[in-house]
Amino acid sequence: MISKLRLLGLWTRRFRLTVPFLAISGFAASLPAVDGLTRNAINARYEALAGVNTALGGSPVDVALNPANLSVTKGKKLEFGLGNSSIYNRYQDRFLDPNPDYVYSNDKKSTVQAPAPYVALKLPVTDTIDYGVALYIPGGAIGGVEEITRNTPNGQSLNQWAGLNLPDPIGNSKQIKETNSNQFAVVKLVNGISFRFGKLSLGASLEAVYGTQKLNQKYYDLTGTLEIPGQGYYYESSKKAFTIGGVVGLNYALTERFRVAYSYQTHSSIPLNGHYRIGLNDPTYYRSTGVSYNFDLPEKHSLGFSYGPENLKVAVDLVYTNYGSYLRKANQKLEDPWLPTPLGNIADADAHLNFRSQAGFLIGLEHKLGDSWVYRLGYSYNTLAIKSNGLGGTTGGFFSLNHVFAGGIGYVFDKWSLDLGISYNGPKNHVTGGKGTDWDLSHSIKTGPAQFNSAGYSYSAEASILAVNIGATKSFD
Repeated sequence: MISKLRLLGLWTRRFRLTVPFLAISGFAASLPAVDGLTRNAINARYEALAGVNTALGGSPVDVALNPANLSVTKGKKLEFGLGNSSIYNRYQDRFLDPNPDYVYSNDKKSTVQAPAPYVALKLPVTDTIDYGVALYIPGGAIGGVEEITRNTPNGQSLNQWAGLNLPDPIGNSKQIKETNSNQFAVVKLVNGISFRFGKLSLGASLEAVYGTQKLNQKYYDLTGTLEIPGQGYYYESSKKAFTIGGVVGLNYALTERFRVAYSYQTHSSIPLNGHYRIGLNDPTYYRSTGVSYNFDLPEKHSLGFSYGPENLKVAVDLVYTNYGSYLRKANQKLEDPWLPTPLGNIADADAHLNFRSQAGFLIGLEHKLGDSWVYRLGYSYNTLAIKSNGLGGTTGGFFSLNHVFAGGIGYVFDKWSLDLGISYNGPKNHVTGGKGTDWDLSHSIKTGPAQFNSAGYSYSAEASILAVNIGATKSFD
């Protein structure tokens, strides 16, 4: 079955401990989200290290990554900053057929700017207990394809398919324009605590997770000037999309220079219940119906090692994110069977996301040059979370996190540290879409009750992400 949810992947703030959920909601609604479900790093320091963080410690944002590292960070610290990801997407497709009326091709390039601010505070409670709190955007999705040429779903003319009476040649054309868009963001408010027992530190954090999503689809005539009435839809999640998650971790000092650490991010499910508005701009077809839908954020395991004195550290992380158990398929259940698909109007909409679990190897170097300057370098290799059977027109940067090259500098003065981190997810990964996917079927021509001609349709996409992160840390000791 074909789902409009597919736009997700393939049609896709010491802050008071009791910050109201409405504040988190407003924070999320006003910001775009980083493409790719999870960011490469939260703060500037870890951005420059290609995301390495598990065993290092030293940053207040550790409360959201490995809370055991709060005990590794000395004194009281406030950290804040802004990261921005420039996502470069290219989508291509074509339809070949003996009938030239059905032949078309698209080549669309787009760039999305996705800012993501963060703030974190670390406080010592006793000599062996430390507390942390952070507010940040861990990730999300943003993307879409603008006015791509396509055939009408049934291969008929625009007038026949939409029940219009437009003049030639527009009305008799078998081709139309399609626009899809998706905005999805996750915001987390994290409170955590760590305990130190000699060389061993243990930590746990509780996350208040808020999600928001908007999807829409529009059809236009071939010139792109007339929005076809009665054919589009708009979905928006409610303002009550809250859930709870958590992180647990440990850090053990084998020697004065060698640390090993582990963290576990729990799975959480965001209730993105909301409403669909269907058949826009035409009172004959307009409908509004509720939808029940949960989006799963996967669990993640991180094993880390850090070696070296204070002025020169080399760190390695081994990361496994279990996308495959939670994002193989997603389902939206509508209150009414009104959601239009190539198979007819439906109430239960399955989206075959086909995410794969992702494994990553990350390595970073941090070198302090005297009392003022620090430079950092990093690299990570990550298996692709999406391949051919999960690709779609709005997949965007989901599949681009493969080879990450990173670097940055820090400047320390008085009780401040200013940091810059830059990472590039590339080179561009070119992925060819698979046959029989949701996207493939939705762009084929329906020739019978459950028959489609998709032999002539092919599609591909590529993406890369340039992330720049600027941050500051203030020490109060």
